[in-house]
Amino acid sequence: MKIPATIATARVDRLLGRTFAAGAVALNLESGVNFYGQLQYVNQPLAWFLMSILWGTTLAMVYTFWFGSANYLYMKIHALFIPVLIMCWPFMITQEVPQDGNFYPFIWWAVDTGWIAVALAFKWRIAVFYYISCITLMQVIFSLPMGGSHKEITLITDSIYTFLTNACLSIIALMIRYAAQRSDAANSEAIQAEVLRAEAEGRAREKLRIDGLIHDSVLTALISASQAKSDQEAKTSSELAATALVKLSEIQRGDSSKSSLYCGELFDSIILAAQRINPEIQIKKNCAVSIPVDSETASALTEATIQAVHNSVLHAGAKAARELSLKSNSSSLKVVIKDDGVGFRVSQVNRGRLGIRVSIIGRMESVAGSAHVISSPGQGTTVVLEWDKK
Repeated sequence: MKIPATIATARVDRLLGRTFAAGAVALNLESGVNFYGQLQYVNQPLAWFLMSILWGTTLAMVYTFWFGSANYLYMKIHALFIPVLIMCWPFMITQEVPQDGNFYPFIWWAVDTGWIAVALAFKWRIAVFYYISCITLMQVIFSLPMGGSHKEITLITDSIYTFLTNACLSIIALMIRYAAQRSDAANSEAIQAEVLRAEAEGRAREKLRIDGLIHDSVLTALISASQAKSDQEAKTSSELAATALVKLSEIQRGDSSKSSLYCGELFDSIILAAQRINPEIQIKKNCAVSIPVDSETASALTEATIQAVHNSVLHAGAKAARELSLKSNSSSLKVVIKDDGVGFRVSQVNRGRLGIRVSIIGRMESVAGSAHVISSPGQGTTVVLEWDKK
């Protein structure tokens, strides 16, 4: 199962959202000042209603990107509201506005936030259509008396300047997001390679163990046969030889890629993988009972553990200490990954993001196991993985 590439992208999305939300507040403050100065020309109940929606979506973006789950829903609503605001201008005007070429409807300052919002929240085809539509609407309105009767050269100059400014900002933001996605893809490939390597090491260890058992069975049968001095001893040697042959036949028919691992070998391979990611990680291993673990469960447990260690290295902080604890009993396995780093609010992790809900929780649930993430700001993070043998 491929690990979802979302870690860097989620952090960049939040950073871009915070930057945009702060810029939207600044632009809408300017829009608000002009709105107040133009109250004498507009239908005030309608104008106040539309302005409240504009500020409502703006403040919702501020909240979700600075304090909440970085949800892009409010950004989409904000982007879609801007064309509505433009089209409502003819219905807001109640008297003639100045025709000196210096009058701009207050919606002029709100449009900039819509153009950047649509670039961040929608696909580029929608953004291009949005840009063309908004520029066309604005040119029509500004050319009419209700918009100040601006000259054609002014309309063209304003449109080109606004388009280039917002297009450049949007392209820069999208390039940053693309770089984050490439970083995620590289991290995903590295983690997946580490998972495969850990699984291969575990199978190699298990094969050595099985080879040793077979070797001992065959050797015991041969020694017993060579030393048999009675019919009973010969019969015993024959039974030992038959048992050795059965084991050889089972291994010959078996598919090592689908066979079970014992938790001892599985734990050792996980430990080696974790130490390659973080050589200073502290290890605690208690494998008092080495129970067999099927291939899919071994893969899920390995993947979830490596993802948790990787997340800790990325986010817990350079000075954080980490501990990996692995324990088994006659019917279950338990792996705990713990650090004393910066921590985070688990409730603010979006569903399917940061490799937690999918590559840790979802991965363990796919094999009827469970995963629990315990964290809070300044208190470190603990990830508990559990699996019970049915």
